[in-house]
Amino acid sequence: MTNAPKMNEPKTVARRGRPRLKANEEKPAGSLVGALDRGIRVLIAIADARGATLVDIARTTGIPTATAHRLLTTLQQRGMVVNDDEQGKWRVGPQAYRIGSTFEEASNLLEVAPAAMRKLSRETGETVNLAIEEGGQLLYLIQVESENPIRASIKNGTAAYFHTSGVGKAIMAFMDEASLEKLLAPLTLVQQTPNSITDKQQLKDELQTSRQRGWAIDDEERFPGLRCIAAPVFDSLENVVAGVSVSGPITRFPDNKLETLAASVVETAASISEKLRSSAPQS
Repeated sequence: MTNAPKMNEPKTVARRGRPRLKANEEKPAGSLVGALDRGIRVLIAIADARGATLVDIARTTGIPTATAHRLLTTLQQRGMVVNDDEQGKWRVGPQAYRIGSTFEEASNLLEVAPAAMRKLSRETGETVNLAIEEGGQLLYLIQVESENPIRASIKNGTAAYFHTSGVGKAIMAFMDEASLEKLLAPLTLVQQTPNSITDKQQLKDELQTSRQRGWAIDDEERFPGLRCIAAPVFDSLENVVAGVSVSGPITRFPDNKLETLAASVVETAASISEKLRSSAPQS
């Protein structure tokens, strides 16, 4: 049960040597990418000043005004900065805020979730996991292991498939429709066991069932002999940000025990969600 599924990763083509610098191009320090480094410096300058003019940005960063303007224009096209025409200042944009918020959510989860997860593990005697969606992948962040000699074990930082995981299904079930379609579109539903769902419409039907009852199940879909029950975790805006689960061998997860286990998982997920809401900055 400790083996994580193998993810297909794109191969990197090695290139010999380094690209030549143009005559007027500054050489980046160490292994830094010059343009990227300058763009990040511009973003930091804007964030530190809570908004700055082009002249102020150029002076603070030491980047020529014309270069700074090109960087700002590129960042603006990606939503990383916005231009306040009335005050003549550049400010941090919505995409930069979204990236920062993702870090804050993960940090808050790491802070508030473990206590509730330990309580769930003590009550059930089983392994408890918490995972998030990150860049289209399911990423396990926290695990509280069972003391049972036969138990599920997944290393923190492990990436897994959404459709064969209880936490993955719990997250998908409570996504808005547009986000779910965006996530599912590029996915191939790999068959890891005979129970794995490989048809997208069938998966959507199960997600609808999971949403209605408030919890999801991995019924020997990832590893033979292993069941997992999971529930969604929500942030202060009621967006699903994680899934928390309890998992173990099917001998300890019989059909007549699933509802009781699910109630405990749902309660734990609700507790973590409440702590996230309490820790969110007040506007």
